[in-house]
Amino acid sequence: MRAVVFVDAGAVRVAEVADPQITEPTDAVVRVTRTAICGSDLHFFHLKAPVAPGDVMGHEAVGVVEAVGSDVTAVEPGDRVVVSFTIACGSCWFCRRGQTQLCERSAILGAGTFGGDLPGAQADRVRVPWADVNLLPVPADVDDERALFVGDVLTTAWYASSVAEARTNDVVAVVGAGPVGILCVQALRARGVEHVIAVDREPERLALAADADATTVDVTASNPQTAVEERTDGRGADVVLDAVGHPDAFDSAMRVVRRGGRVVVVGMYAGETVPLQLGVAWARAIDLRFAGICPVHAWWAEAMAEVEAGRMDPLPLVTHRLSLEDAPLGYDLFDRREALKVLLSP
Repeated sequence: MRAVVFVDAGAVRVAEVADPQITEPTDAVVRVTRTAICGSDLHFFHLKAPVAPGDVMGHEAVGVVEAVGSDVTAVEPGDRVVVSFTIACGSCWFCRRGQTQLCERSAILGAGTFGGDLPGAQADRVRVPWADVNLLPVPADVDDERALFVGDVLTTAWYASSVAEARTNDVVAVVGAGPVGILCVQALRARGVEHVIAVDREPERLALAADADATTVDVTASNPQTAVEERTDGRGADVVLDAVGHPDAFDSAMRVVRRGGRVVVVGMYAGETVPLQLGVAWARAIDLRFAGICPVHAWWAEAMAEVEAGRMDPLPLVTHRLSLEDAPLGYDLFDRREALKVLLSP
């Protein structure tokens, strides 16, 4: 089959690789109908996390079940499903508590040794361990492109909006209007939060955030701390989400939150470090929360329902639709920040 494989830092190619097989009775093989390039793929693309030449990339997929192991009962061949980007066993202590992101046998598709050496989803087919846990049937009235986002970024945003614990009249600032940030805006608004501020530097992304009913702050035109304070009678935001996963975004989040406010770190971090003045954070009574990797399995049924009801819609994020063969171009566009979300069709 054809798949996107890692070559070297900053380079991928499309190559022939072995077809996935059922190796455990709990496995399924899914024929991929849509996959995508995600911002977190760039961590591996640039070797911020370890991958090896020949590793199949990608962790987002929707498709049709082709084969199942003898112990799989929740899905069968022919079912249309979305794949969870994190692979959980469903039976360990953490999984039984709904913390599937902390699964004792957790893995991530297409994340090299960091993710358990599972081949990724940017391919014609993908093997999914513990299929009963890691596949979610797609409702008939939800199309593949929308369903694709439920396996990762849209559910991450829905989860983050819960971790934020924002009240209806809170002012919530979302730092970063990329895919996660814009979907966080949608999720917060779907939960009834009335005042959401999106902070970014890209006009196109800020326009999408405005379309999602957020007030916008362009950091190239104004200081974000000053801009947020101007909108909150000088206090700062009640809740701030770092939806980027970059030290600059974390610094902005800590600056724009009010005294006694809450900062939720949603964006993915790898080896980055930041200076944190503990005394200042302590004196300001900042509630600092690391959302961590999303426990998709605990939240994706709710997230799918939001999509089905039309309260969340990821399609405005899609800037490019390419064939799998054009994946290297997609990575190049994404890396140059000329694409917001790239979908690939095998």
